[in-house]
Amino acid sequence: MKIVMDPANLIRSRVKQVTAYKVDKTPCPVLLDNKEAPYNLPDKLMEQVWVIMSGTGLNRYPEMDAEYLKSAIAKKEGAYENELLLGNGSDEIIQTLIISLCDPGSKILVPSPTFSMYANIAFYLNVDTVEAPLNDDWSLDIDNTISLIKQTAPRIVFIASPNNPTGFKYSRADIDAVIDQAPGLVVIDEAYIDYSKEPAGLLYKERPNVAIMRTLSKSGLAALRLGYLMADAKLTAQVDKVRLPYNINSVSQAVSAEVVKSWDSLAPMFDAVIKERERLFGELKSIDGVTPFPSVANFTLIKIDDGAGDVYNKLIKAGVRVRRFNGHERLGGYLQATVGTPDENNQFLSALSSSV
Repeated sequence: MKIVMDPANLIRSRVKQVTAYKVDKTPCPVLLDNKEAPYNLPDKLMEQVWVIMSGTGLNRYPEMDAEYLKSAIAKKEGAYENELLLGNGSDEIIQTLIISLCDPGSKILVPSPTFSMYANIAFYLNVDTVEAPLNDDWSLDIDNTISLIKQTAPRIVFIASPNNPTGFKYSRADIDAVIDQAPGLVVIDEAYIDYSKEPAGLLYKERPNVAIMRTLSKSGLAALRLGYLMADAKLTAQVDKVRLPYNINSVSQAVSAEVVKSWDSLAPMFDAVIKERERLFGELKSIDGVTPFPSVANFTLIKIDDGAGDVYNKLIKAGVRVRRFNGHERLGGYLQATVGTPDENNQFLSALSSSV
């Protein structure tokens, strides 16, 4: 007798509980929802990229350990190659770390609100997430955070600084306090550090329970999906066992290496975004019904006094797409706008003024 089954019954209960990660795909001429850089690479560098891409064969697997790319990143950061772990975006690194360090039923700790993928990935892997609520100004409630660390003994503490979605950069004193008390690994996620210019540097060399995570996605290379972790070589050697083989494709390896070697040429883009961010913040403060929060990232979090959902829909109709936070306990009344070009920002400001 042939067995008849519903394939949906094969899915783990935890997977059934979650909603798939989705973004609004409504076509809009002004896209300020995804925290991407608003500019392409400099023309001269882009010409080099096209040459590299045209000479990259597609019939062979990529270089297994991305040694050429690792060498370029190590030189840029002042690190050793064996202190680096590369991932297909930071998401893969987060997953690899949790698989490597966390048994089912163990815990990670994150400030809240923060980047959702820490908790999402942990949940899929039967790891619990402890949330340490942020203060109203989005700073760390350091006393409560330390108390939760002592109570729950998390295997990993993830700290995004600058934080997404708030744009707030935590003080070095608060981060040091967390590192001092954490019984496990403290991962400082610096995805937006190019817009802050106050990196943690090679802190892991002084504090071996620290790892620094960065990405090229927010720096003009979102299409390449490249993230990297810098940590003590004893840690990276073990975590690298879990990394999937050939995880960085050949095009990403070749192009990323070329861009990293020419990193100084991106400085004008970062400076332009920072300048626009400050202008945008000043203009937003003059609009009645909204409250922008200071940011050191490439986006601004904005509190909408009344009807954030309605304002969002009006912006969409005006051709401007920003980020909304449906169902989030603390962010339901907020929108987040990526810093665009001056023209994009002007269109957003005009549409927002007409929507609140």
